[in-house]
Amino acid sequence: MSNYEPTTGADSLHATLRQQIWEGAFLPGDRVSIRGLAQSSGMSVIPVRDAVRRLVAEGALCFIDSRTIEVPKLSLANHRDVLFARMQLEPEAGKRAFGQLTQTDLEQLIAYDMAVNEAIAMNDVNAYMRSNFAFHFHIYRKADAPVLLRLIEILWLQSGPSMRFIAGQYGAQTVTVDHHKEATDALTRRDRESFVSALREDIAQGMEFIRNAELPELPK
Repeated sequence: MSNYEPTTGADSLHATLRQQIWEGAFLPGDRVSIRGLAQSSGMSVIPVRDAVRRLVAEGALCFIDSRTIEVPKLSLANHRDVLFARMQLEPEAGKRAFGQLTQTDLEQLIAYDMAVNEAIAMNDVNAYMRSNFAFHFHIYRKADAPVLLRLIEILWLQSGPSMRFIAGQYGAQTVTVDHHKEATDALTRRDRESFVSALREDIAQGMEFIRNAELPELPK
């Protein structure tokens, strides 16, 4: 769920598509049909077109021509920008959230991490994507920083499909270091610096997978 409540059909579809992109329902290069979305959602073309145009504005989709809409791949330049922005914004959101995270939140984060680990063990890419998203955004929503949250959401829209591609190509077992556990262990100790550092390392690991698999020409 995003940080606003849908009020129209276009709002509702926009929120649904965002959640699907975050959780890995789309891959880079997937084509999206306005007419197909209208049929599957039971909406008219107008609100569907509105929802799609919003996703285009957020960088989650792009127009190839007047009729063709596609999930874009990360380019070299965009990769650098997304990584830089995530490394600035997400640790900051984690730092702001830290003092608001209760024992109940800690238990929920541990449950999400256990779900991530189970998905890795079962090589269940879909479950991995859902649980990984839930872990991170449980933290970021506690930051009480709506501007940061909205920007982080957009960055995940742009990087989510590529992460789904990596997990699909190499399996959820691609994840080798459990930075989520490092984060929950730090939260248990009430060690904010280590908590933020674990989030930063988790972001770097995920983006490195994209660099190695999709962007081999990127300088090391």
